[in-house]
Amino acid sequence: IRAFRDTWELGIHSYLTYLRDRLLLARELLSESGSVFVQIGEENIHHVRELMDEVFQSKNVCHIIVYVTTSFQADRLIANTVNYLIWYAKDKSLCKARALFREKQLGDPEAGEYRWMLLTDGTIQTLSNEEQMGIKPLPKGARPFRYGPLTSQGYSERGSKPFVYNNKTYSIGGNQHWKVSQDGLNMLAKAGLLLPRANSLSHFMFLDDFPVTPIGNNWTDTKWGFDAGDKAYVVQTNAKVIQRCLLMTTDPGDLVLDPTCGSGTTAYVAEQWGRRWITCDTSRVAIALAKQRLMTAVYDYYDL
Repeated sequence: IRAFRDTWELGIHSYLTYLRDRLLLARELLSESGSVFVQIGEENIHHVRELMDEVFQSKNVCHIIVYVTTSFQADRLIANTVNYLIWYAKDKSLCKARALFREKQLGDPEAGEYRWMLLTDGTIQTLSNEEQMGIKPLPKGARPFRYGPLTSQGYSERGSKPFVYNNKTYSIGGNQHWKVSQDGLNMLAKAGLLLPRANSLSHFMFLDDFPVTPIGNNWTDTKWGFDAGDKAYVVQTNAKVIQRCLLMTTDPGDLVLDPTCGSGTTAYVAEQWGRRWITCDTSRVAIALAKQRLMTAVYDYYDL
């Protein structure tokens, strides 16, 4: 499992032949639940996709992952700021796949609707722009929240009955019903989670109720930042990209192969996360760089 370098010095046809030979070998070496990732730019992604359809069969394509490499790149037409990972399985029905999540925080696109906070004294305040963007810290103990809807469209004889809360009757109209039962509404009231509004009821949806968000096939947090000085090659991949590929398709102790070693990023990440690894390269310079990097690296779990 490893992203192949997007280098085309040999010409597209020669390179595709070169890549095809290695993909055929990779397919034979893969376990039945194994995956392969090929890293490529937009210019030739269609060629490589056709090649991988031939080698692995189109029914075994898993996803095409888009990941951001830089914030800006000068171009006469439009800036190209992304690369692609083409993900195929040896057998899609047996493919090992693990869902990945990242922590949800104020300032994330997924947290845009969390515009209020509940303070420790029970009062509600609107978040300032700085607080909503995660720039300014919240008061101690404050919990960001959004108004959670309690009604849905469609009439129901039992679910559309009025509900009494704090001596006020809330009717929801003839073409709506409560999302929870009357008993459920009473439980929300006892837990202090109901939010009365002018003519309706909502409930608290706190940001920390489900503090993570699933990672899809669009990775926007993978560009090189202040760590760009660590790049040994112009085409070197950010370790975060390799880490996600590993965590998504392997378990600790699984064997990872990188047939284009480069600076040894795959081996470095595999060692970091307890995976066994094999890496190789036709360049002695690449092997020397990778060897030095791996022999001088310090991993947290070594402290154990």
